[in-house]
Amino acid sequence: MSESSSPTVGVRIDAPIAWITFNQPRKKNAISADMMDRLSTALLDLEADPSVAVVIVRGAGGTFSSGGDLTQTSGSENPLGDGRVLLRHYLRAIRTIRDIATPVIVMADGFAVGGAFSLMLAADLVCVARDLRVIPAFCAIGIAPEMGLMRLLPDVVGEHVAKEILFFNRELSGDDLVRMGIANRSFPASDLESETEGLARSLAAMPRESIEVTKEIMNQSVAAGLDSVMAAEATASPFCAQVTRTRADSERSS
Repeated sequence: MSESSSPTVGVRIDAPIAWITFNQPRKKNAISADMMDRLSTALLDLEADPSVAVVIVRGAGGTFSSGGDLTQTSGSENPLGDGRVLLRHYLRAIRTIRDIATPVIVMADGFAVGGAFSLMLAADLVCVARDLRVIPAFCAIGIAPEMGLMRLLPDVVGEHVAKEILFFNRELSGDDLVRMGIANRSFPASDLESETEGLARSLAAMPRESIEVTKEIMNQSVAAGLDSVMAAEATASPFCAQVTRTRADSERSS
């Protein structure tokens, strides 16, 4: 077993499984650009490790993630431009999850807000606590959904249901996610880690080549559409955030 950690992401290899842990429980694992860069790097390193057949991504402290770290652009003189630059780090993480050959399982408990919901949908398999609370958040705070959510979610639940979830910021439980096909399994929070590890070990016992090829072909079949959505997000989301910020400033001054 090997283990490494940074201020934001920890990696532990217990072959044939690797665990990536968002490691900022005091901030409820708020997703920062640094965290997403470290996630992408860890995934690529683990793909190159022949001892690793499956990667599990989780959050420390009983929360998967509270969503994007909104402090990153506070006080910025160019929030629109800075927002576009920051978003690239997040989009790279989604592409890396989708592109690496190694299957990725997201294990989520506590809360999954905003971009954390996108990470779940980008994964190959999803295991959740029954009392997980997923909050889309984006539209409710004046931001266009990010990290491929506008393609990944309707692919699973259909366009009209996806719009309802995003427009009205509909909160979803772990059992809701399984019923809608967003998650594969839901468990009591106390059993989530052991059950997810059991699923990962079962997957690792399958012929690796056929699993990797199946992932590649299935993901590539939607890659062009996902790339188009994420390219549009790179402009739309920071623009919406700037408009919302300007409107709020105007209302405060009136």
